[in-house]
Amino acid sequence: MNIASWAGRSFSTGTRLLIPSVFFLASLCAHHGLAHAQSTGNPFAGRTAEDAARGSIDAATFRFNDRYTTPFGPAYADIWLVQSDFLACKPPVGRSFSYALCYFSGPAVGTPVPADGTASVNPPLPCILSPDGKSANCTCYEISTEQYPPVIPYFVSINAILNLDLYLRTIAACGHDGELCSPQAPIRNGTWWNPAPVCRAANTNNVIPGAELISVFSTLKNADYDTGTTPNSTTCAAGKYAGCMTAPCRHTGRQDEAGNDLAECTCPVYDGPFELGQAGVPCDADELTPPTAAAPNAAPADAAASRKALPRAPVYVWSAAHNPRKNHEPIDPPATGCLPDVAGDKGCPLYSPVTQYPVAKGHPLCRSVCEAYRTGISQSASKSPTGVQVGYSCDATLCTTVGIGQTAPPPVNPLGKANLLRQACGGLAELSGLQAILALEKIDQCSCCASQVCGCDNAGSDIDAATQAEIAKLNAEQERLEITPQCQINGTLCGAGTP
Repeated sequence: MNIASWAGRSFSTGTRLLIPSVFFLASLCAHHGLAHAQSTGNPFAGRTAEDAARGSIDAATFRFNDRYTTPFGPAYADIWLVQSDFLACKPPVGRSFSYALCYFSGPAVGTPVPADGTASVNPPLPCILSPDGKSANCTCYEISTEQYPPVIPYFVSINAILNLDLYLRTIAACGHDGELCSPQAPIRNGTWWNPAPVCRAANTNNVIPGAELISVFSTLKNADYDTGTTPNSTTCAAGKYAGCMTAPCRHTGRQDEAGNDLAECTCPVYDGPFELGQAGVPCDADELTPPTAAAPNAAPADAAASRKALPRAPVYVWSAAHNPRKNHEPIDPPATGCLPDVAGDKGCPLYSPVTQYPVAKGHPLCRSVCEAYRTGISQSASKSPTGVQVGYSCDATLCTTVGIGQTAPPPVNPLGKANLLRQACGGLAELSGLQAILALEKIDQCSCCASQVCGCDNAGSDIDAATQAEIAKLNAEQERLEITPQCQINGTLCGAGTP
């Protein structure tokens, strides 16, 4: 099936991932020829006619975006030019939501590989090239709001949206570089971070028909892949790589050793220069393939020869992106300002008692915020301890665990951090009033700060004894993991002994 006939095909919203993936893979065989033909002329030619037809689209109709969204490559090349290309999207609240993170997928072993030859603390996330070399089947992290609260945003690269109609609608709303949908834009809805159509489509699972979830970008796992090198990246001159942004994915029901769910994504493959979000790894993902994966019982010396002799031996490629600018700066959105609760250096600061906040104690919004904290009782022992006011326990733990307010990065410990966040924040997605908390943090530009800003973090009158005891345990566990809790940074959310 060629790309033209596929573009006009419709799928019912109940279609499983298998059917779109078949057409997705079939189209990849055709879109390379179209993309290369397009590149011989103006890569932006033909937009006027399509722009005239821009508007609302049937969510069940899908056209693969093989257009050159930048002069440097088509959408599936995952090209980005400036940080504003990455649109910040807030997950929906009040219900479960998942997305896939494929940025660290590639070889059949966990990376980065320790110099002493021991196994990586990160799981293998293999990205296996298809026999025709046009796509890759990638194992990726599945990030769920059941484990990581919806206060943490995810990012979509505007140049890499694989749904053509959705891409056109998004650039119409946000501009070609996403500048009109920056994090500084006014809040329009407590569920969505900005008015970008792709954020709304992702939150309602209407990016690619039949996909169970899609692949996007998040900074949540960056610290787990930090090698201490500046920049923490690898620049590769040329080669095949998987462009997984907005690719269709499915749930696998599998987990890594840290309890992270794993998804499987079907990603288009591009051949060209690319960058990896970790240092000290080879550009050829196959170089890290263990000898046992190449040929059982083969000696290391003849592993490569044995691998070639085996029929259909897996070929691994990295999931990657490319910044054609000379300095190849790392992906680190947003372009300016900060984002509440986001992992990494771009996260807004924690509460400070000397800061004058636009929304503070006595403001009408604080009434809703404090009500949410006081009445938000965890009801599920499988997510967090039953009877704990989960808003307070999560604020005491979440932002510091993802790196905000830390003077030095703690040792890499995915299992410890995952267990800590599960205990502190499980069930937060169902917290009534979470939208008010998100709105306050956005206006005040602070992270895990709403109860302190509104003055409803008092022991006894606001935080009950059971929650105080739980916060004390969480703070002690943070210290054990070499994470500095808020209590030591700003004197808030310190907890107390067991009642």
